[in-house]
Amino acid sequence: MIRPGLVILGLFHLANGLYMLAAPDAWYAAVPGVIQTGPMNHHFIADIGLAFAASGAFMILGARAGMTAAALALAGATFPTLHAFFHVWEWIADGIPKDTRVMASEAVFVMLVSFLGMALAWMRARKEGVV
Repeated sequence: MIRPGLVILGLFHLANGLYMLAAPDAWYAAVPGVIQTGPMNHHFIADIGLAFAASGAFMILGARAGMTAAALALAGATFPTLHAFFHVWEWIADGIPKDTRVMASEAVFVMLVSFLGMALAWMRARKEGVV
């Protein structure tokens, strides 16, 4: 369950990153709540897209056997988890979003997916003796 989970979540992050890179305008318009964060910024979206693509690739590679792969899984899970903690902080500081689409999108696709990915990567690393 751990290794397939890393592949699935890695594919999610990789696809999101590639979507951000290939179609930043469409990504900006499609993701609930993004428009409310400020004006469209292609450079910023590309930067984050590269981080998500790398995270996803590392999580996928982290599903392989061995200690090095387990370390890659942790590395891949780090950016999405930090990103999720930032959203948690925003909820604490500014309150939970009133728009239920934004709240659900952040809760599931930012927080849950990221924390689950880190939990799987951590379990994978513990199993291999990395942590």
